[in-house]
This record gives sequence, structure tokens and C-alpha cells, in this order.
Amino acid sequence: MLFTNLIKNIFKTLLLILLLTQLAYAQEDSNKPDTVGVGGADWFAYPFVFFSPETNWAFGAGGIIYFSLSDKFKSKPSSITASGFYTINEQFDITILPEIYFNRDRYLLSTKFNYGELFDFFYGIGSTSPDIANNQYLQRNFILNVKFQMQAFDKNLKLGPVYEGRVMDVINTEGNLLLDSNLVRGSDGGTTSGIGFIASYDTRDNIFYPSEGGFHQFSATYYSKAFGSDFDYSKYLLDLRRYISLSPNHILALQVYFMLEFAYPPFYDLALLGGDKVMRGYLYGRYRDRLYYAFQAEYRLPVIWRFGFVVFGGVGDVASELSKVTIATIKPTYGFGIRFRIDELQKLDLRVDFGFGEDDASGIYFSVNQSF
Repeated sequence: MLFTNLIKNIFKTLLLILLLTQLAYAQEDSNKPDTVGVGGADWFAYPFVFFSPETNWAFGAGGIIYFSLSDKFKSKPSSITASGFYTINEQFDITILPEIYFNRDRYLLSTKFNYGELFDFFYGIGSTSPDIANNQYLQRNFILNVKFQMQAFDKNLKLGPVYEGRVMDVINTEGNLLLDSNLVRGSDGGTTSGIGFIASYDTRDNIFYPSEGGFHQFSATYYSKAFGSDFDYSKYLLDLRRYISLSPNHILALQVYFMLEFAYPPFYDLALLGGDKVMRGYLYGRYRDRLYYAFQAEYRLPVIWRFGFVVFGGVGDVASELSKVTIATIKPTYGFGIRFRIDELQKLDLRVDFGFGEDDASGIYFSVNQSF
């Protein structure tokens, strides 16, 4: 049943066609050097077209620019990832994700900029929220997140401040009864503005395609009217990853993801299950609450030439608080993906993933870099 739905989905079919087209272009460009020196930069871009009932036809492009600002041996490459699309019913979305290492990798500046006006989904709050007839609403978003980390005590440890800001307007509830009830916090939109700190310990041998080491990150953000927020609450995030080389080029990647919020955040800034990185196969935000936990594993291996293959699986769920976590509602995720190596030296991949969950949930995800 899942595969039947996948084949019938026009959006997914078009993405696969565009993937093959882009790979053909990459093969023709065989004279391109697989190296980025200090002061130099390389880039990769791809167009895409898709159709969905919510957006109608959409046209866009994505890509990555990567470069090095240090002459240090095996210094981490900086990158700017971007994507954007426009639909024929006048929806749009632009996302830019710079991640800049400088001063010989002692400092890291990572930001997120997003601006868009498009349909989103809201089914209610909790791990058992049912499907509803009118689950959409039209939103306008402006997001700016900034993290600045400095090396401290150890070459792999970085600490620093974080700022997270978002202005969200609910332009039209589209008949969503939950939002029309005015009983949902943030049903009219609002501003969230928070300040906090972040700590990360990174021992990966490669940030694009790690084969050994780990990545461990903890952040705490506090939203307050004193910082310009319409809502007072706090958010804590723990992200633990481990990479194990089973044999040359055969990698087992593991991740534990945990997010916890206190007080009463607006519905649009609750912990959202699903998406293209964690719990692939579920619509992003299909289930949401103040607590979100997930575990996933992915096996990565080469196939032929620049092509690779991955299989993944995991479990996760949301809950209102720790005491409400129950195995009875835990949700599975599984799937597979195709990789194409666009830079052999930096180990940078183009990826397409097919994810599946319970109740015929499925999704396809097309991007640059690994999911984690």
C-alpha cells in the first residue's frame, strides 16, 4: 500500500526525474576539481519543480556554496546552503543556512534565515491527535536564528550565545476548527524572541560525511517579553550523534534527539515530529507537544561510481511532559535513500530519501548533505 501511494504521488515522481537530470549534468562536468583551497570556493545548484494539492505547481532551486577560511590542515569547510520556491497560487518560501568556521576553526557562526508565505498543517496537540477535515492554515513566517560558538578548554568543545526569533502571522485559518476556536495558544500568530546558550563537542572526522567520531550538542533558550517575545517559555535541546566505521566506506550512524519545553509556547513553536532529518516519513508537525524524543540509526554504503545507498530506521514520539511518555503511542520510522557524491574530497553528497511511518505515512526528501 505504501509503495502504491508513493508511485501515485506526482510530487515524488517529479523530484526523482530532476535528480536523474542533475546527475547527468554532474557527470558531464567531470573536469571540475574536487578541492577547495583557502580563499577559493565551490558550489553546486539544482532546480526543482513539484506539485501538491496545497501548493499547486511550484518552481524553485537549491544549492550550496562551500569554502575554507583557514590554511589549517584538515580545517572544517564553511558552507552556505540555500533553497527557495514559488507556486502558481502565489505561495513562496526562502531559506538560507550559513555555517562559517573562522580563525582556524576556533569560532563558528551558524545562522538560519527563513521568509515565506505558505500553507501549513495543524491537527492539534499530542501524540494521538486525530486527522481532521480542514487541517490547513495559511501562514506568513520570518525566522532569524543566530548561534556564535567559541573554542573553550578543548579543541573540540565550543560554547556561546544563541538567539532565536520568529514572527508568524496566521493569514487565513482556512476553516481549521482548532484555530478558529481561539482556544489554541498563538492561534492568531505572534512573535517569539529568545536568548540562550549552546555547547557542542564535535569529534567528527568530516562534517559532511563523518565515518568516525561524534557530535554532541546541548542548547537552552529562554523566551520572554523582556526580549520582545509575546510568549514566556523555555526550550531545551539535546542532540547526540555517533558514527562507527564498520569497514572501509561502510558507516553506521546513530542519533538520539530530545527536546523539552516548559510553560506554554505557542502551537507553532512546539516540538514538531517529522520532517527531512528526524522521523522521516511523517509530515513535519503532524504530531506536536512540549516534549519530543527520537532515536534513529542509518547504515551508509557505496554502490558504484559516485552513487551510494542508505537504509534507516527509528522510533520517536511527543508528549506533554516526561511523566506522560508511554510506549503505547511510540511511532516507528524506516526507509532508504540514494546518495550521489558531488565532491569526492569534501565528501559532499546530494541525497534523496524515502521515509515511511505508521498509518500509511510517507515522504520523500531531496537535499544536499546527510540527514544527520
